[in-house]
Formats: sequence, C-alpha cells, structure tokens
Amino acid sequence: MELGQIEAFVEAQRRGSITRAAAALELTQPTLTARLRGLEQELGAQLLVRGRRGVSLTAAGRRFLPRAQAALEAVRRGVAETKAAREGRGGVLALGLATDLALYIAPTALARFARAHPDVEISVRSGRSHAVAESLRADEIEIALVSQLVALPELASRPLFEESVPAVVGRAHAFAARGRVGIEDLARSGLVMRDPSAYLHAITVAYFAAAGTAPRILMELNNTEACKRVVLAGLGAAFLPQMAIHDELRRGDLVALRVEGHPAPKRTIHVMTRAGAEVSPTANALLRVLPRPS
Repeated sequence: MELGQIEAFVEAQRRGSITRAAAALELTQPTLTARLRGLEQELGAQLLVRGRRGVSLTAAGRRFLPRAQAALEAVRRGVAETKAAREGRGGVLALGLATDLALYIAPTALARFARAHPDVEISVRSGRSHAVAESLRADEIEIALVSQLVALPELASRPLFEESVPAVVGRAHAFAARGRVGIEDLARSGLVMRDPSAYLHAITVAYFAAAGTAPRILMELNNTEACKRVVLAGLGAAFLPQMAIHDELRRGDLVALRVEGHPAPKRTIHVMTRAGAEVSPTANALLRVLPRPS
C-alpha cells in the first residue's frame, strides 16, 4: 500500500470527483484512477462508487476513510516536526539524564531552554547511566548525558565536560578547620559513600586503593543527595561531585579537603548518541545552555 494511493482516495471523496481530485493533486485522471484501483485491489474491497454525479463512498469506504485520513495527518505532522526540529524551531526533544545531572545540572538549563524554545516539547528520562544508555539504544530518546561511560556497540559518545570529585566534610567536622588531611587519617575517620553499584563508589574505592589503603565505611546510601545531607549533618566525609556541592561550598556549609599528595579524583560527563546519528539542532541548543561546574 502506497501513500499516494491513500492520498488519491481521500482527495477523491473530499472533492466528490475523480477529475477534480486529479487536478488538486496535479495528476492525470488515468494516474489517479490507477492508484484508486490499486488500493481497492490490495484491500479486496470497493471503496468508491463512480456515477454520473461523481463518486461516493461504499460501506467499506466509510470504514476505511477515518484510518486513511489519520494516516495522512500523521505523515504530515511527522514531516512538519522533522523540518521544525532540523531548523531548531519545534518538535519533540527526548533526552536521558544520569540521576546527578537530572538533579543538579539540568533544571536550570531546561528552564532556560523552555523559555527560549516554547514550541519544543521536552521529554526527560532519568536514572543510572546504564539504564539511560539502554533507553538510547532502544531508540526511546535522542541523546543521553551520562556520568559513567557505557560501552555499547550501537552507541557513540563524546566528552562534554570534566568535574572534580573532592573529599568534603561539614563545617563542624574536626577536619574542616584544618583544610588539609593525610589520606590515612581520612581513611580512618570514616566515609559516607554511595552504594557499591554506583560509579561514585568505584571512584572512591579506587582513590584509596591507589594509595594502598581502604576507607572505613560509615554508611552507604543510594543517591548523592542523601550522602551530602548526611555529611552536612556532621557525620564523616564523602567524595562528592562538584555539581552537587557548589552552593554548599560557596556558603561554607561544606569544606573541601586537600588530601596531602593525592589530588581530588575527577569524572567526565559524556554525551551519548546512536552510532552514526546526527544530533539535531534542538538537542545542540540544549547542550549549549547546560552549565559546566567550576
């Protein structure tokens, strides 16, 4: 079944005439008639009755008409949205965000983007980096921003920015006044950590392992915000990403520690796309307003 056949049928019933429908579609009358016959043969039913006063719908034609009209409208809408998205004027932007990005970076950027592009419908999925990458692979989103790079053959990636993951304590903690600490002292003092499946947990463990030691774990929590709030309450230290602690550091509620001989670890935020896919101007417009932690 071809789109031209459906278009011929819908136009013929709208105009009530094969001749007028052919003129509207800029086709010859025999071409339009051939399209109608082909459609009826494929459906195995007559859709239009030809008479001296023009054409009218059969019972089968009346049943098929709403579906045919809906199909044409869906195609027209798809074409319009694709053109609009290509020009950055509208359409739908579906993106995936790792949880930390969704919580700490995206809200301001999404608000700015929405004000600048009120005709764009934004759809956001958030979760752990691997889950977001799987949504991308399933073609449910256009781009994914992840805090842990996920290697899948169908996907491509590029770095977006790098951020520090310093050790921090609350301002009432014994280390806060010192500002500097040895790595063994930090390990013995006890850490609040993400759960073992989280990338921040791996970063923290690797940091101490590189120095030949391991931290005493006070608590493991399943989200970064919970870790931060526990440290703000005065319990232990934690390695937290810059995006999550910017405001607290500025206010002095948290203090970043200098670990002697061991610079703070870093993590890289990546943009992921389907391999070979071109990022739309709409998605690029959002990436441009995404803040980079300093």
